[in-house]
Parts: sequence; C-alpha cells; structure tokens
Amino acid sequence: MKKFLILLSSLTLVVGLTACETADDSFAGSIRVYTRDTSSGTRAGFMEGIGFDEAVANDAVIAAGFVIAGNLDQTNAVQIDPYAVGYVSLSTLDTNLFRGFSFNGVEPTEANVLNGTYALSRRFNWMLRDDYSVYGADAQAYEQLSLAFVAYLGSREGKASIAQSGGIVDLSTGESWNTLRSQHPICAQDNSRLTLKIGGSDSVESIAKDISPGFSTNCGNVEPEHNHTGSSNGFRGTNGDASAIDDGLSIHIGFASREFKDTEPARRKGVMAIDAIVVIGHLDNPIESLTKEQVKSIYDGTVTDWSELIG
Repeated sequence: MKKFLILLSSLTLVVGLTACETADDSFAGSIRVYTRDTSSGTRAGFMEGIGFDEAVANDAVIAAGFVIAGNLDQTNAVQIDPYAVGYVSLSTLDTNLFRGFSFNGVEPTEANVLNGTYALSRRFNWMLRDDYSVYGADAQAYEQLSLAFVAYLGSREGKASIAQSGGIVDLSTGESWNTLRSQHPICAQDNSRLTLKIGGSDSVESIAKDISPGFSTNCGNVEPEHNHTGSSNGFRGTNGDASAIDDGLSIHIGFASREFKDTEPARRKGVMAIDAIVVIGHLDNPIESLTKEQVKSIYDGTVTDWSELIG
C-alpha cells in the first residue's frame, strides 16, 4: 500500500506541477505532506518535537492527502515536487539535492545539535535483555558480549565509527577500546561460533551495521546479525512479547530512535548517539526557516498552501 501511494503521488507530480510561482516574493501551491508510518521512531521524534504528540500513532489527525514514505522516498519526493514537505535524519540531508529548513531560525548542523541550539533532535537509545537464561549454556557469554558491545559504543573507536556513519557524538570524550576491553574478558576468547543479535530501529540500522565489524574484530570474532524492524521491536525483541528465543524478532541488543516508553522497561538502557530531524523541501522553495508552530500547522492541516508561509 505504501508503494502504491508513493507511485500515485509521483504520477500526480508529472501531470500536475503547473501552478508554482517561484518569484523571490511569491511561492504558491498546495503543500503535499509526507510522513513516516506509526511504528517509526523518526516519526515519534518529529511529531513530539513540533508539539503534535497526538500524531505519533494516529494518522487521522494529519493533514488530508498525506503520503506515508520512508527516508529515501521522502528525499526523492522533495527533489521532483516543489510543493512537497517531509522530514529525515540529519545524516540523510543533502543540500545539493533538496532543501533542509532551519528550525526556529537555527540551522540543522551537528555543531548546533551538540550545543543544544537546534531543538528538533532525538536520542538513539539502546537496551539489553533482562533475562539471558533462555540461552542455556551460552547465557553468560551472550550477556557479557552484549555488555561489551554497548561499552564499545562509548569507546573512542566506537564513537569514531558512529560519527562516520552519521550519528552525532562528542568525539572529545571516551576511553580507548584497549583500555575498556580489559573490563570485558569475554572479548579475549574465541566467540566465532556465537551470533550476537542486534535490532530495533531501522534509523539506527546503518550505524549499527557499520560499527559491528570493528566490534567483532575486537571481541573474539563474534558474528553480528542485524534485524532492524522498528523502534517498538527494540523492546519487544529484548524484553517484550517477541523476546522468546525462537521468535523471529528476538534479539540481544535493541535500539530505538526515540525514548523508550514507561511501558518498555529494562534494567540496562543507554544512549548511543544524538540525531537531528530535518524538515525538507524542494530546492526551488524560497523559504529558509520554519518555526515549530508553522511546521505543526502544516502537518495538522491548518496551513495548506505555501503562500500562507511567505513573509
């Protein structure tokens, strides 16, 4: 259904991009709204960030005619449709291909995220299983490997990999893995027969996959296996209803690109990185900055034409 909606939108663009005026002081056209689906941590972070909490899990309150699409489909849409608006992770932003709007007058940059001035941001969080006993004789090994993995995330080497993959971290902090590794003797063993299952948020997938080979090399060649199916499954696969060892969503380490809810408890949780969410549009869109209130008014349908935001 999602693919159908996106293809239908694209066909509409081909025949309908005729009403746009791009003079410096005039830009008119019905806003076409793109959003992620209700399981997305990016959507949760975005909607909460613009003060539209009721839209986190409720499509009915979003502006009429909205299209559900992932990161890639949204970036494609804003490249061909002057009237489109969407939102993506900062790591996805390519200002040569589409516009990233400033938010409340602050540019979406890593520096502004770290110094706290760019407000539309969220944390990439992890949690571990409370119970590893389901793994029988390997229970202790899997628990120790999980603890070693999240320790590696905070090491200088781990942070460098996270930053290279688009996560925002403070590279001035963190100890070397050689120092931290001594606290995780499991990494001095041969772990090549063991499979460490990592999953949850698909927004975290590229970072998690990029960091895994370095961890494996430095922790007995354990075999990482990734199954990133959404932030909700970061909890479900570790401590929720999908945590049974024979469940297809069962994982050792779960990620969420939003805050874990009170109904998603775990004894061991932490933060891997910070991510910014950027509101995006076509390069021909002359608007440079949108306020929190303006973005909400677009997504709740109060504002339906770009001309209402000019000036």
